[in-house]
Amino acid sequence: MAHTEQDGGALEKEKLYVELKHILARQPGPEAAEQLQIYRHTLREKTKQLKVLSSELNMYESQSQEYKYEIEKLSNELMDVKKKYLAQKRKELAQKDKDKIPTDNTILAAKPSGPRFVGGGFPLTKMPKLKS
Repeated sequence: MAHTEQDGGALEKEKLYVELKHILARQPGPEAAEQLQIYRHTLREKTKQLKVLSSELNMYESQSQEYKYEIEKLSNELMDVKKKYLAQKRKELAQKDKDKIPTDNTILAAKPSGPRFVGGGFPLTKMPKLKS
């Protein structure tokens, strides 16, 4: 009987050995561990690059917002200047038109006070007769 028990124990040990061998065969080899290290290193590098690019993107977006605000501010300023310019032009045009309209004083000032002549140089008003 001792002999069969030893055989049973040996069979059991053999089964365990075969199972462990299969488990080890499924385990990755040293090449896979090296490849895993390379992937981890690459992942760290790409993560750093992503953080840098993300911060640059945030910087450019904030700069873009500042530029948009500045453009809006300058557009409003330009609109105000245009309105003031047009108001000034209208004011000057109105003043020029006002200056062009003759008043009674200017009409009187334009009339000559001396004798008027028509055609052949004969005066229109009576001149005192000269005695000869």
